[in-house]
Amino acid sequence: MPDEAYRSQILSERLPFLVKIATADELKAVARLRAAAYGKHLPTLATHLLQPEAADYELGNEVFVAVSKLDGSMLGTIRTHSNLLKPLPLEASMDLPEHFRGLRLIEATRLSVLGNLQASLVRNALFKTFFQYCLSQNAAWMLAAGRRPVDRLYDSMLWRDVDGVGKLYPMAHAAGVPHRVMCMAPTEAEPIWRAADHPLFRFAFQTEHPDLDLSGVRPLDAALPVIDTSRGIANALAQALGEPPVAPVTPVRLRLTQCSVTDAHPSTDSALADKFTVG
Repeated sequence: MPDEAYRSQILSERLPFLVKIATADELKAVARLRAAAYGKHLPTLATHLLQPEAADYELGNEVFVAVSKLDGSMLGTIRTHSNLLKPLPLEASMDLPEHFRGLRLIEATRLSVLGNLQASLVRNALFKTFFQYCLSQNAAWMLAAGRRPVDRLYDSMLWRDVDGVGKLYPMAHAAGVPHRVMCMAPTEAEPIWRAADHPLFRFAFQTEHPDLDLSGVRPLDAALPVIDTSRGIANALAQALGEPPVAPVTPVRLRLTQCSVTDAHPSTDSALADKFTVG
C-alpha cells in the first residue's frame, strides 16, 4: 500500500527541450555555448573553450545537453567526470579528505546555460539528469567546484563543503580562479530534501520527466578492465600490462625435509611483480 500511495503522488511533465547525451556533431555547438557562458566572467578561460575539449571524448566522462524541441538550438550543457580511470579534474588542485578515498566519485564540470527565460528550468533539468546519472552509476558522492557567487547554487541544493569549512581552492581547470569544492551523496539527496521541504523536491523526486533521456549513457562498470586470474596471478599481471601470457611451468619433483615427495611449482610471479616495485 505505501508503494501505491507513493506512485499516486508521481506526476508526469513534458519539457520544451530534451536532455540527452551530446552527439559528436553537437560538440562544436557545446563549445560555443561554453565560451559564451564563461566569457562573461572568465574571459581568459573562454578563449580556450571555443573548441571541444579532450575530456569531452574520454571514457568515463559524459557530456549532457539540453536541446530545444522547437528549433534544435543548444540551451545548456554539463559534463560529468568519474574517478574510475583517472582522478577528477578538481583533484589536480586540491587533495580530497581521506574519507573519499577508494569510493566512486563523479564530478560535474562546464555547466553552461543560455541566458533566457528558460534558464532556471534548463539548469534544474541538467542537475536532475546529473543526479539520476550518478544514482544509475552507483556513485558514492557527487562533487562540483563553484566560484563565487556560483557556489550559492550548491548551497541552495544543500550540498556541503568537502573540507567542512568552505575553503577556496584555485582550480587549474578553471583558469586558477578560487572555488569552493562541494558534495552530496546521491542516496542521501531525497531524504535531505524531503526533511528540508526543499522547493524543488516535487520537481526532482515526485515528477517523471520523459524528456530526460539517459539511454545513451555508457555504464561505468563496463569500462572496468576484466582481469582473468584463472591462470594465475602472473598471467593476470601480464594481461594488465598488455604483455604476452606467461608460459606454463612444468612441475618438478622436490624432496622436502620431513615431508613426502610432492609436486612443486616454481613461481613466475616475481619477474612481473618487479615491474611494480618502486625503489
